[in-house]
Amino acid sequence: MSVNQSNQQTVYATNTINLHTIILIVVVVLVSNFANYALTGKNTAGEFDFTDRGLPSGSLYMLDLAEPFVKDTYSFEKEVRAVARKLNIPPEWLMSVMYSESKFNASVSNHRGSGAVGLIQWMPQTAKDFGTTAEALKKMSHVEQLEYVYKYLNLVRNKYHEFNSLTDLYLAILYPRALEGDFCYTLYADPSESYRQNSGLDENDDGMVTVRDIDTRMKRIFPSAYLITKDGFRMKDADTNVAGL
Repeated sequence: MSVNQSNQQTVYATNTINLHTIILIVVVVLVSNFANYALTGKNTAGEFDFTDRGLPSGSLYMLDLAEPFVKDTYSFEKEVRAVARKLNIPPEWLMSVMYSESKFNASVSNHRGSGAVGLIQWMPQTAKDFGTTAEALKKMSHVEQLEYVYKYLNLVRNKYHEFNSLTDLYLAILYPRALEGDFCYTLYADPSESYRQNSGLDENDDGMVTVRDIDTRMKRIFPSAYLITKDGFRMKDADTNVAGL
């Protein structure tokens, strides 16, 4: 066998291995997405660009995902912990709802045209109620916005009740009145415009967004934070209902 023939066979073998590897990766991804859909009824491909890797040791949950948007991560982390402490909630809950709403982009606007902006997606009228505007919020730093995050959440807490779970905290941002409801409470229903803008929250695609959908979503996307109790300990039973409603 000539050297040229040997090289050609080597190249062919390498290309074959690479092709098999690519096919294997594609199959694994498809199987993973199918399994997730079978288990949860929800296709999450492209929904979020992170996988919950558990609680980090010695640093704030998901702080690495905030770093691309936050100039001063030290001050940001300090303020997140301070706000969480004043609200009597784990900081992991606060990080989860901010990521869910804005992925930590303090200047982001809602892509579906609702007019919501910022870390927790303030509506223009809500911003006005707190003596500011949506445009002003977009120009604030993360630390400055967190002051308004606290003011808003504290107002909701005083009006309804303490936040006893990650689901409670997210409902406080999304639809505070639902804090008075049970798992069957409907936030949005098809064919309303509000449902169209929030249809991604419909976990079982039944044309309604209920408190159960929100609880399922929080558990699915942020399992590590979901399993943290109000006092900061992890629940022993992953199936325990911690909706706090």
